[in-house]
Amino acid sequence: MKLNGFLILISAAIAGLIAFGIFIANAGDTYRVLVTIGAALSMFATLGGMMAVSSPHGGTMNLRVVSGLFFAILLITHIVFSFVSIRLPPYVIITGILLLVYMLICYSIMRALK
Repeated sequence: MKLNGFLILISAAIAGLIAFGIFIANAGDTYRVLVTIGAALSMFATLGGMMAVSSPHGGTMNLRVVSGLFFAILLITHIVFSFVSIRLPPYVIITGILLLVYMLICYSIMRALK
């Protein structure tokens, strides 16, 4: 597995801009900073897997498709949480489960490529 440093920086910048948009959308929310940090981390993880990871053995298309799918799911989830009055436990549980399932699937794909 190889990581492209420039694409990691680009994915971090995109994730930061998305997180800033989530921050602005949660103007009066109590957990504004937590949702912003959660959005930044989840967007960076999925964008990094979608853009910056490659394998010398080939077969990274599956990883990119899974990363793109989870990016869309997490983006929609964060947009919904931005416009609905959220509570802390459901946000942490839903986002955490989605990220852990994403990591498990990516781990399985990368293990199968070896």
